[in-house]
Amino acid sequence: MQPLPPLKALQAFEATARLHSFSAAGEELFVSQSAISHQIRLLEQQLGCCLINRKQQPLQLTEQGATLFSVLQESFFRMRSVCQHLVQQPGRRLAIAAQTSIAVEFLAPRLNAFRHAHPQVDTLLHMESNAASLDVSQFDLILGTWPCPSGFATVALRPEWWFPVCSPAQYAKLDLTDPASVFGALLYSSEQGQDWQLWRQQMQLNAPAQLQLRQVSLALLATKAVSSGEGIALSNSFIAGDAVRAGTLKALLPWRYQLPWGQYQLHYRPGGQQQQQINQFVQWFCADMQQSDLLATADHQIVLNQP
Repeated sequence: MQPLPPLKALQAFEATARLHSFSAAGEELFVSQSAISHQIRLLEQQLGCCLINRKQQPLQLTEQGATLFSVLQESFFRMRSVCQHLVQQPGRRLAIAAQTSIAVEFLAPRLNAFRHAHPQVDTLLHMESNAASLDVSQFDLILGTWPCPSGFATVALRPEWWFPVCSPAQYAKLDLTDPASVFGALLYSSEQGQDWQLWRQQMQLNAPAQLQLRQVSLALLATKAVSSGEGIALSNSFIAGDAVRAGTLKALLPWRYQLPWGQYQLHYRPGGQQQQQINQFVQWFCADMQQSDLLATADHQIVLNQP
């Protein structure tokens, strides 16, 4: 049987693959950049294949490198978890990464409720807007519209519906029998107008001669912008639910549609020492998610006809 490569070489490769940088890996492991590069060269010689394409910046893994990295990342996580248990360190925090919109509007306001239900579980919430900049090795749970990272499992969440939201003042100007009445208002878009185009198509409405469109980078920003009184945004229960229940926003739920992108998923790392705490969080989150879903309201007209 082929002997395993030296642990030092495997560590050097795992850190470089995760950080996409020889120098960053050297800083993490407290060695020089050249030492990292040397260890990876030795590893490639022993395995007889190239693991990293050094001509591309940032560094890119070859097919063989990606295969090795997926195994090493999970293996190092398990080793750290077991070592922590053996030395009887206090349980670390449950590290949660969430996409910006759901972190700010949904999860952050509810974490105290989770702590009251599970006082023995400490949490650390991290907000991230871009999956490419997220170091998944640092987290136990990841919540967003991103694909499942290597070494994680996924819990299926509800199908996410999007619908127009606006302030009560803007709502009073709309013809609730005609979805096309929204075209008379300023429309906020976080998708270069594609979100409103898809909404119009699913509502089977003709394109208006003129459209007042204002661009923002996130659906969260669009939702916040219309709360001031002017304009309409496309939002969902995670982002706008609490504001609708508080009466600061109105939701036009019958005019809802589903985007071909943007379905939220909850990814978790299975098999570690935190498994019980992860299970508790997943169960709590899924229960709260169902209770807070605007579309779960028995009569949608209750929301539409609020004074």
